[in-house]
Parts: sequence; structure tokens; C-alpha cells
Amino acid sequence: MLELKDGKKILTTPISEEDLKDIHIGDIVYLNGSMTTCRDVAHRRLVEGGRELPVDVRDAAIFHAARSFVRWRMISSRWFL
Repeated sequence: MLELKDGKKILTTPISEEDLKDIHIGDIVYLNGSMTTCRDVAHRRLVEGGRELPVDVRDAAIFHAARSFVRWRMISSRWFL
């Protein structure tokens, strides 16, 4: 579900294709609900090993947590440079 509140785009999982039609590159989007995350190594193991995902990620939010060469810090679940 996509909700506009105080000029903010808030997505709540599960997310439909309709919810994403007004999301554009550069938009700041707030997420509510369940989110799955894993590092690039886990993605590679799943693909190369032909393994099944341990959770159902259909219509869900996936946060790709790859290693970054830029220093980031997390404050209140928001990322800043």
C-alpha cells in the first residue's frame, strides 16, 4: 500500500505493482512492514548453489546490504553520508 503523508511516500508491505507506479529514481520512500536483508555473499550462495530462499519474498521489500566503500552511518533507521 502506498500512502502520501505530509509529502512523504510511505510503502507498507506487501507491495503491489500498483503501489510502485508513482515511485521514481531519487524518491525518498519510507517502508513499513517486513523487510528481508542479506549481504552479496548470501545472494551469490543462493544463486550458485541453486538453494531455495528461507523466506517468501514475493511482494516484499528486499534490502540488499552489500559492502560499501563509502562510509555510512545509520541514525534512526535512516542512512546518511
